[in-house]
Amino acid sequence: TQTISLKLQLRLVLLSGDWIPCKMPARIRSLVEHAQVCSLGGATEASIWSIWYEVIDVAACSMLPAIPYGCAMANQPWQILEPKLRHKVPLFVPGELCICGIGLAVGYLGSSLMTREKFITTDENERLYRTGDLGRWIAEDGTVEFMGRLDF
Repeated sequence: TQTISLKLQLRLVLLSGDWIPCKMPARIRSLVEHAQVCSLGGATEASIWSIWYEVIDVAACSMLPAIPYGCAMANQPWQILEPKLRHKVPLFVPGELCICGIGLAVGYLGSSLMTREKFITTDENERLYRTGDLGRWIAEDGTVEFMGRLDF
């Protein structure tokens, strides 16, 4: 009876993390057939959740290595920069994931050195946060693929 009750009530499932297993949406839909499934990601330094991906096609998602990281949420654009952090990378080229926008923290309390390393200003005078993650654009619509950590 608990499963039946769950099927009637659950309409949205939010998954969060860098790597969400590609079979997870299918497992969720086997329990709750019509629930909307979305992945969320981001950094504590930038509104915690600042990127999302709605899983529409569960079967297609099951064939991927991982659920895509997603697209930027409103007012929290992402940039993917080359190693010197001067230029944006083109489609399918890996680079460092950086978050911009109004959700950015001011910096790290009591650590001006770390603040200077992670919160930078571009040549275009745009302030952004270096996540320490590697990623790439995988679609013209701004969908990002998370590829792992650059820093440890």
